This record gives sequence, C-alpha cells and structure tokens, in this order.
Amino acid sequence: MKIKILLMLFFTFSMQSVSAQKQFNGTVSSNDGSFLLGATIVVKGTQKGVETDFDGKFSITAKVGDVLIISYVGYKSKEVVLTTFSNYAIILEEGINQLDEIVVIGYGTQKKAILTSSVTQVKGEDLAKEPVVNAIQALQGKAAGVQIIASDAPGRASTIVIRGLGTVQGGRSPIYVVDGLITDNIDNINSSDIKSMNVLKDAASLAIYGNKGANGVIVVTTKKGHEGKMKITYDNYTGFRDILSRVEMANASEYVIYTNEAILRSLSNDNDVSSFLPTNQPYNTDWLDVITRIGRVSNHNLSLSGGTENLQSFFSAGLYEEEGILKDSDFNRLTLRSNLNYKINDKLDFSHNINVQLSSSSPTIDSRFTTAYKQAPIIPVRDDQGRYGSSKAINNVGNPAIIEFNEQQEKRFRLQGAFKLDYKLLEPLTFTSRFTIESEYDRFRDFRNRLGSYLASNPDNTEAKFEGGIDNPAKTRLTMSNFNSYRWFVDNYVTINKTFNEVHNINATLGITAEERGGEFLSGTRNNVPIDRNLRFNLGTGDLDTTQKSDGNLNVQHRLYSYIARVNYDYKDKYLLNASFRRDASSKFQAGSRSGDFFAVSTGWVVTEEDFMQDGLFDVLKLRASYGELGNDNVRFNVLTATTGAGGFYPFGSGQNVQQGITISGAVQEDLTWEVTNELNLGVEFTLLDRKLSGEIDYYKRVNTNATLEIQLPDVVGYLPFNSHVGEIQNKGVEGSLYWSDAISDEFKYHIGGNFSYNKNELTKVLNPFFNEQTGGNIDNGQYTKRVAVGQPLGSFFLYDIEGIDDRGEFVYKDVNNDGTIDETDRQFFGSYFPKYFFGINLGFEYKNFDFNVDTFGNFGNKVYNGKKAQRFSGENIERSTFNNRWTSGRASNTGPIAFNAVPLSSTYYLESGDFLRINNITLGYTLPQNISKYFSKIRIYASAKNPFIFKKFSGFTPELAGSGNGDPLGTAGIELDAYPTLKSFYAGLNLSF
Repeated sequence: MKIKILLMLFFTFSMQSVSAQKQFNGTVSSNDGSFLLGATIVVKGTQKGVETDFDGKFSITAKVGDVLIISYVGYKSKEVVLTTFSNYAIILEEGINQLDEIVVIGYGTQKKAILTSSVTQVKGEDLAKEPVVNAIQALQGKAAGVQIIASDAPGRASTIVIRGLGTVQGGRSPIYVVDGLITDNIDNINSSDIKSMNVLKDAASLAIYGNKGANGVIVVTTKKGHEGKMKITYDNYTGFRDILSRVEMANASEYVIYTNEAILRSLSNDNDVSSFLPTNQPYNTDWLDVITRIGRVSNHNLSLSGGTENLQSFFSAGLYEEEGILKDSDFNRLTLRSNLNYKINDKLDFSHNINVQLSSSSPTIDSRFTTAYKQAPIIPVRDDQGRYGSSKAINNVGNPAIIEFNEQQEKRFRLQGAFKLDYKLLEPLTFTSRFTIESEYDRFRDFRNRLGSYLASNPDNTEAKFEGGIDNPAKTRLTMSNFNSYRWFVDNYVTINKTFNEVHNINATLGITAEERGGEFLSGTRNNVPIDRNLRFNLGTGDLDTTQKSDGNLNVQHRLYSYIARVNYDYKDKYLLNASFRRDASSKFQAGSRSGDFFAVSTGWVVTEEDFMQDGLFDVLKLRASYGELGNDNVRFNVLTATTGAGGFYPFGSGQNVQQGITISGAVQEDLTWEVTNELNLGVEFTLLDRKLSGEIDYYKRVNTNATLEIQLPDVVGYLPFNSHVGEIQNKGVEGSLYWSDAISDEFKYHIGGNFSYNKNELTKVLNPFFNEQTGGNIDNGQYTKRVAVGQPLGSFFLYDIEGIDDRGEFVYKDVNNDGTIDETDRQFFGSYFPKYFFGINLGFEYKNFDFNVDTFGNFGNKVYNGKKAQRFSGENIERSTFNNRWTSGRASNTGPIAFNAVPLSSTYYLESGDFLRINNITLGYTLPQNISKYFSKIRIYASAKNPFIFKKFSGFTPELAGSGNGDPLGTAGIELDAYPTLKSFYAGLNLSF
C-alpha cells in the first residue's frame, strides 16, 4: 500500500513538472544586426543546451523562471530570465577585452592578442551614437594620438592629424582604406554603415603602405551581409543647430562713443567735430542675427542584409539634408552602398563593395561671419526707402545681408568600387587579386548680378555710374567649372597561414601593387546672362566681350608601382615578431629619385603567458616595440618659370629677326623626392580585475629626416626661393587609454573610458645656411603672425610682446634688443596653435531598457589668435569687452588701449589660450519591450545633444580653427578669421529593426 502511494505521489509530481515545461524560441544576433550561427544557449544549473542555426534561431524546452545563459566566442555572455513570453530576440555585445578580437591592418587582419603595432580600433556602433554627417567627427575624443579639428560647416570635412605635424610643405592628412580601397577622405560614408574603424599609428602598422604612411592610415570596414533571412533596419534623426558660443558686440550707443573717441584722437583740432557720429542713432543692428538662422538637419538610413551559405549581401541607402545656419547655405547628400560576398566554390570567393554619392550644396563663404563682426550696428539692413544700408561714409565693410545677387551651386558625383577574388591555392596558401577604382565628377556654378550688387552697395550709385566705371560693364557674370578625377589600384598578393608543431604560427604576405590617378579641369565664363534663374545657367547665351574666357587643364597622370612583403610569427601566442617591407617607384619624381624602400620591425612579449605570471595581478600583460621608416610623397614640387618680356629683344639668325628674350628666375633641385620619417614606438597593453579594466600606453619618437623647406640664395644670384630636403622635424610623445566595464546586476551595467595624448613638436635641425625662415598666418591687414624657425614647433606665433598700456593709453611693445626702436627684430615666439595635450572621456550605462552615453573632448597647451579682432582699420565695430576695457583719460586701464582707428601690429594682445573642454555628445535612449510589436525585433527612440556645452578661455566663436590648407602651419590654422563657428545641435532619433 505504501509503495502504491509513493508511486502515485511520484507520478503526480512528475506530471506537474512536465506540465510546467514549455518551448521557448528566439534569435541571437550581434550589435550590428548579424545573426550568430552556433551561439550556445544553456539552461542555468543544468546540462540542457542547444545551438543557434544559420538564421540565429533556437528552440529550447524550459519552464518559466529558468535562466538561459547565451554565449558566443568573442562576445559577452548574457543571461535571460524566462517569463510567460515565448519568443526572444537576444543581442550579444562584442567582448571588449577578448583576446581573439580581430583587428584590420594593411592587406589583412590579425588577432589583437598577438598584434605588435600601435592600432586603435573604434566600433561602428560607438561612432553611430553621434549624429554627424562625417564619421571622422564622431571619432574625435575616442582614439589616443588622434587630433581632430572638427568643422560644423555643412558638408565640410574635419581636419585630422595623427601623432603631430611632420611636414611644413607636404601633405598632412592621413590616407583612408575603405574595404581595401585607398582614398583621401570618407565624406561619402554613413556612420551607420561602418562596422569598425582602425587607426594605424606606428611604423610597424604603416610601413606596408610605403610612401603614403607618414601621416597615418585609417582603415574602415563597412558592414557585410550574413547568413539567414533578410534583416531590415531603419535609422532616422532630425534636429536643429545654432551657434554654441556667441561673441557679444558693441551696440549702437557703445559703437558711437568708441568711434568718436577714436576720431577725436586723430584730430589735430579738438574743435573740429564735423566727422563725429551723432549719438541719436535710429538703428541698432545685430548683424550676426541678420545673416544666420536656426539650422535644420534630417538624416534617413535604410539597410537590408541577409543571404545564404554561398551568398551574403548588404545594401544601404542614406539621405542627409541640412539647412545651414548661414542663410541660403544648404547641403544634401544621397549615398548608396552594395556589399556582396559570394562563395563560388570551396576554393574561390568573390566580393564587391560599391558606394555611390550624390551631393549638392549652395555654399556661402565663411568671410560673412567676419563681415558681420566688423559691420557697424548703426547701419540698417535696409533704410526707410527699402534700399540696402551702406557704410561707405564710415568704413569699407560691405552689407552682410546682400546675398541675393550672388548664387553658387556645387554638385558632386562620386563612385567607388572594390572587387576582390580569393583563391585557395593550397590549404595554407591563398591568392588575392583586388581591383579598386574611384571616380569623382564635380560641377560648380557661380552667378553674380554685378549691377544689382553695385546699386545695393551705395544709395548714390546709379546704372550710369556703373556703365561709366573703369571696371568691365558686364551687368551679370556666370562662371561654370567642371572637375573630373579618377584613381585606380590593382593589388595581387599571396598569403600563407601555417602552424608548425602546434606552437609556431606564421602568417606571411607577398605581393605587387600598382596605381594611377589623374583628372581634368574645365572652366568657362559668360557675361550678361539673364537674371532669371531658369535661364541664367546657360553658357550659350549672353554677349561676347574680351573679358569672357575659358580655361582648363589635363592633370598629369601619376603612377606608382610597389612590392610588398610582411611576415608575422608567434610562438605559442607568447613571443611575437613582425617584419614588413615595401618598395615604391613613383612617376612624381625624376629618374634616379623615384624608388624608395620602407620597412618596419616589431616584437612583442605576452608576459602573462609565462608560468610565473599565471596567478599575478594582470589578466593580460603584453609588451611591444617597433621601429621603421615611413614615406610622404605628397610634397610641394619646384616649378621653373620662364618670364617673357623681361629679357629684352635680340636679333637672331641670318635674317637677324628680332626675338623676345626670356628670363629664368628660379632654380630646381632635381633629386627632390618623398619625405622620410623614422619612428620608434614602445608600448604596453594590459587587462586586470577579471578583465573589467583594460589599458594601453605608448611612447613614440618620429623624425622626418629630410623635410622640404624653402631655400633663399643671396640676392646677387637672382633666384626666387625654392624647395629642398634640408630640415629635420621631430614629434615625441606619450599616449594612453583606459577602459572600465562592469555589470552591477542583470539590469544595470556601465562603462567609463578615457584617452590622453601628449606630443612635443619641433623643427630640430636645418642643414642649409640659406634656409628661408618662412612667414605666414596673414590676417588681411598687411600683418603676418607665424614663422618657421629651428627650435620651435610648427605653427608657432611670431609676435610683438605687449608689456602694458602707457599713460596715453597706447600699447607698450617690448624692445627685445634694447635698441630704442620697435621693429621686426623685436618679434618673439609665443607657442603654437597645435596643442601639446588632448584627451577624451566617454562614459555610459544601461539600465533595463534605458541607455545613456556622454562623450567629451578637450585640449590644452596651445594658442589661438583672434584675427577678426585685429580688423579695425577705420570705423569697424568692436567687441563689447573692448569697449568696456578701453583706456580713457578718466579711467586708466591696464588691459585695453585707447580707442583707435589704425592697423595694429601683430601682438600678444590678440593671442589667447586655446584650452577647452567640450561635451561632444549626450544621448539618452529607450528600447521598447520586445513583445510590443510582432513586426519589429527592435524599436529604440532617443534624444541627443551634440556640443551642448563648452568650457573655454578664448573670447571668440571657437578655439577649434583648422584654417586654410587643412591645418597648414603657415596658413590660417589657429587664427579666427573667416572661421565657421562651432554649433550646438539637438536631435530626436529612431532605430527600427525588422
């Protein structure tokens, strides 16, 4: 009887247990939406488990309340508590500190664990958190050693410098490698399409790129298709933009007081008040408000990915539209991307990556900001009769509001394609052939209503005066320019990947590459075209006259042929060795100087693989060192000019025909070639505290041993300055990064990371006594601000030092040589615009369905020059601080001079600190519960603030001043003059997956 009772009880409990069991289904995918094949799902505390199929799907029997543990190699494990909901979409995050993380390098990939070079990887998902048109701007503050000077002008690229400036005359920008295609920028790529961005910084990672590597390389990998059913994602954000930091200008009353004081100072007779401005001014115009508006931005990105075992595809379409803060400045961009991977058979794989960009813009020149800054507030936009206000009587500044008489249009079509074949010759040997091509077509139209602008600039102007003027009387003028360029590459190389005796791992690459680039330019001008916008853009209409012209040229084709070789060796993932070599032959240089050899050697030791470190503090500790040579072929060439007419006329030949003479005024150094940089790098990488904390520290020293600088021979020779390899430029620095990630509970996890960089730049040596210490940084008032000199960093300001204000309210300049005269010999160096230190801090957390992220960036140890403030020649406006701090007879001031109308000397009065800390981005998001819709696997809404706050010492619009020439150390970099201000932006966004 007892046995029967026990059997009945056992059967009852068994039935209850079985009845509690049910089937749970779901999918497992990565952050980028790719479904994961072979992910393991285990019921916690049991041996019961399953794996996902090709579509990332799984099905498992369990009961409500059980915990599923989902894991996949290279990703963080995740635990999910089962509820009554029966279908789960599980997303795994990539493991930040996993040893088997793959890093993309030149012509291949390598495990981070055995990498012996300095490479910083930023995930695409981290870039996509910031709503920007250019992904490089989102990289700011996320990579040590990478200085990015952002630009908020619609469609304009940011300036990027990796490990300091190494050249005065040559190119300063890194190259970009997008899925194997080498290009000069990535303005045509959506951040949403990027899987990862790898910044190659030291010789060990860069030497494989030969004469392109001296300024660094940024390798971009875009998203690919995946096995499984099609996945569709839609990302959108929309928002508005405004100036982050405004400059407070003097109002009409303050302007009149200051101007009258300046006039009084210049008068010889104090009783002559005829030139004074009346105090009862009827207008008080805020010119910055007149020319600007609230900018608007919208971005849409749609992507589709999926495929089978043999064919995976990814397609995306992105549309970006922006109304700039300057009125009538707009930018629109459409991008299309198609990535395909096709397995033809067991040995042959084919892939292509195609990107198309169509963009249009109506640009306006940045000088309008300076014009608005300078124009007097007493001038109206329009007077009582509806005519544009004119300031001819008090200054030479134009009316910033007059923009309707000029129109510019720029349209661009850019096509990029990369086609790749991988063929497995033998088990360890793979042959790769890749062809990439880039073609760009730009059209620029510039229409000017010259008569309308002339009449609007001054009420006294008439059409008769215009036609009788000395200028060409064309009432309208249209200029149309077309620029076409192309660039193709062919790479053929073999890769060997072999392991011997299970401990010796060798990966070797050997190949040949070739490239060619060229282009053509054509421009035409027509006068007196119709004003009607529908008719004006036609060069076939209009009157002919002598000022109409056409222009064009066919760019010289540049070709490059190269041999590449690299060997990676490791013993038990513990002792590491890398060697790379590249030989380039460039058609840019003359015979005898075309070939160059570039190499690098690096080594590493994973200390924690040693037995004595198994129970130590570190989870991973790796030491590495590298040395190598890099090249820069983007140097300024010498041009030999022959001037006619200056040499007189001479009779030649039997007929004694008179011929015009020619004068040669220049010299050419025939062996001019690429600049060569030598670099030493020492680094350490570590993780500890159960891999919650990871970090990396690097010391580097890179020296450009043959920098091109100007040589100026004595005047008796009669030659103009020319370029020669006579300089040595050194960059020396330390960079480091730390990252902490932890989960307090299943519902709350957080991370905080930061990076810090120090760089000392210096022109250390010049090998020619005739070195011409070039000057630059001109500020449109006859003054210069910069000079190149031995012992100084590039971009150094060379100024007069202000010692104070005397008892008459005038500047007291320091007499450096004590000769009693203030002249050029009294100028001194006062630092560079390029910072010694820059850093970024990134933090965030996830709580239940909420996510929050903050990114910051800052730099210090540099100077910037307030060039627009030095623009008061006669009657221009002044800043309110200048008015408040000016010296007067009744109130002496030690900070500001007396009111004046004169061109000021370039001095430390206008030099300010460039230190700043800016909040780059704040984002708060919420992901709706998975069961809210049967159509969407993910619905996330978010709000984002881009550049909402800045802490700075500079009194101008922005301390981030790339200037002309992409950071040219002799240009306007670091000078606020005709500079676009930094903007604050606020967005609302939506992410959908289905």
